[in-house]
Amino acid sequence: MGAMIAMTEEEILARAAGITTGLKTHPKEVAEAIAASRRMAGAFTRPANETAEPMPAYAAPLPAKGSRA
Repeated sequence: MGAMIAMTEEEILARAAGITTGLKTHPKEVAEAIAASRRMAGAFTRPANETAEPMPAYAAPLPAKGSRA
């Protein structure tokens, strides 16, 4: 296993989002974006039953007979 690298939470989030270069060049803007996404995520309430779906899962229709799909 590789060595453990100490990273801040902002670095972890930026890496997960694929914007590590942006974090290096525009740290203030990335921090503002992280804060905005936290506010947005906090604005939604969690469902009482997380396994329940609000609507049935979508199933793609089968291709029509004779189609090239």
